[in-house]
Amino acid sequence: MPLSKIILRSKPINMKTSNQDLNWLAITASGLCATLLLVTGAQAADSITTTTTSKSATATFAKHSPNQLIAPRRKKRLKKKANQKPKTTATVAPTTTSPTDLSQTTPPPAPLTPPTPSAPTEVTPAVPVPAPVEAPKAADPSQFSLTTKLEGQVIFGATGVFSGDFERNAAFGHRTRLEFITDINGTGTLTTRLQAVGLGSSNQSTAPGGFTTNEGNLSFTDGTTDSSVSIDALKYEFALTPQTQVVIAANAGASDDFTDTINPYFDGDGASGSISAFGNRPSIYYTVGGVGVGIRHKFSESTELSLGYLANDGQTPAAGSGLFGGGYGAIAQLTFKTGENSKVGVTYTRTLNAEFGTGSNNANELSGMSNNFGLQGSFQLSPEFALGGWAGYTQNQAPGGDRQIWNWAITAAAPDLGGKGNLAGFLIGQEPRVASSSDDTTDTKAGLHIEGFYQFKVNDSLSITPGIIYLTAPNQDANRGSAVIGALRTTFTF
Repeated sequence: MPLSKIILRSKPINMKTSNQDLNWLAITASGLCATLLLVTGAQAADSITTTTTSKSATATFAKHSPNQLIAPRRKKRLKKKANQKPKTTATVAPTTTSPTDLSQTTPPPAPLTPPTPSAPTEVTPAVPVPAPVEAPKAADPSQFSLTTKLEGQVIFGATGVFSGDFERNAAFGHRTRLEFITDINGTGTLTTRLQAVGLGSSNQSTAPGGFTTNEGNLSFTDGTTDSSVSIDALKYEFALTPQTQVVIAANAGASDDFTDTINPYFDGDGASGSISAFGNRPSIYYTVGGVGVGIRHKFSESTELSLGYLANDGQTPAAGSGLFGGGYGAIAQLTFKTGENSKVGVTYTRTLNAEFGTGSNNANELSGMSNNFGLQGSFQLSPEFALGGWAGYTQNQAPGGDRQIWNWAITAAAPDLGGKGNLAGFLIGQEPRVASSSDDTTDTKAGLHIEGFYQFKVNDSLSITPGIIYLTAPNQDANRGSAVIGALRTTFTF
């Protein structure tokens, strides 16, 4: 009840009362006035305190809020709440005020708290570790690496002559090769070949009037019988450009190191293909050998040029020897690819004191300068059959007179006959023969070389090849009877 009503309902003062009553009334009235003043002041103070506290809390929220974008919106809500009738029972402690305490009915959304940075040990696994970068080859000139691969080849050969002036006992021997192929820092390849031969030639005779000849020579023996080990080939190969290959031969270099011999099924360097040296490759390639350099350049996928110079005794500095003072062979060949497995080669060699290694004795007893021309080809008519052949002409200018020498051959091959990896081959031709001369060195008969072989592949490391050679006029001599030479070759590779 309002205090004013209480005062109006109080009894009127009796003027006749005693002084004691007057004093009590005065005290009572004074207390009521003081009480009224206190209540009125308390209400005013309460109103002022509530308003001040609300403003202080709002200021505190605006100061301590972690998200300043939310602070103005909350401040607006606080003003609206301050206009409402305050509750005297609510007590706000400025020292404990927090942003969440200011909204009692509808809690404001939780402030966006920035993520707490993790400890270094927790962050490290989350960071992807970059893969190690491999240094490019030969980037540092001081780095040097060698990778050597060992390849081996062993040939067991049994051979003998069944008829003719070359008739002799059968022989059995071997040719063994170990090749160390070393990759030098990815820039080139060094090949070192160790070889031992223990098999004599079968085209020899000890009978009265007997003779020796290069005709019918086997492809897997050079006639050595003591099995001594020596360095047979030593060469270094590297790419001058992506299209140009260079070969440097320091010992026993051959033209086939950098030249395509255009006789793919017959030229296995003695280990496969033909069993005779004549059938192995066209005779023109045997005129270039020794120490020197060769270059093989591809103009396109179908055209290739081979150039080379090899000295017969280039390792000997004596007079009449050396790189340029003795015998040598220079070769140039253009090779044209005419099909997927077909090609043609046009070859020229200029030689000094060089021999073929095949053919009659007269054709190999050469001195002076020779110009040799060759045309050879190989044509894959089907996957199971290929034809090939060559023709060669030599003009020799010897001190005693000039000679014209011819050789030719026709080849036929049947790959995979009887099984994958097998090969049947047949050849008919004429080994180098002096057709005419200005001296008394013309061969008296044009004999033929007829050869057949069948290579049976046992597995990837073993093959067995029986073969037979028939010479109609050994040494191109009309006075010699025909000869039959047989051979059985077993090749191990590893």
